[in-house]
Amino acid sequence: MNSIKTSILLSALVALSAPTHADIYKSVNDEGVVEYSDQPREGSEKIKVKNPQSITLPKAADVFSSDGSSTDTTADSGALYQRVTITQPANESAFNSGNGLVSVSSETTPALQPGHSLQLVMDGTPYNSNTSGSFGLSNVDRGTHQLQVNVIDSEGKTIISSDVTTFTLHRPQAPRKTPRAN
Repeated sequence: MNSIKTSILLSALVALSAPTHADIYKSVNDEGVVEYSDQPREGSEKIKVKNPQSITLPKAADVFSSDGSSTDTTADSGALYQRVTITQPANESAFNSGNGLVSVSSETTPALQPGHSLQLVMDGTPYNSNTSGSFGLSNVDRGTHQLQVNVIDSEGKTIISSDVTTFTLHRPQAPRKTPRAN
């Protein structure tokens, strides 16, 4: 339960990272779960956060290709790919996963060349690479995420990138047990 509170607070702090002095509001929902937000709600109280920590995320343009197109950017291997496509999850999809499991599938046209592999990038963070194009992500936080698959050569250079796929993951939230008075 503490991890839920922590993730909610962390999400609120990340959302507030742009302005240095943003307001944070604390409230308790009908199920007794403490929630933090940058938006005031009925019954919420404004709280002070000393030295809020923030992170600076890389710009999407620095992580993803600028046009998301399927053009060949290197000529060293002589291999030409027409495109890389993420086939699962569908772009702009939303789905439930209680344990945060997300399956990602991709394919290239033509088939992947020897010495090349597919690298998964989620929210700007590169994950592992393989030659199958199927990836299993676990414990993905709920919310909206962006995926991209890159074909990389043996030196890790990106040859071609897929279009960015956006999906929203819904995860249930366990109700908080309220203490009983004796």
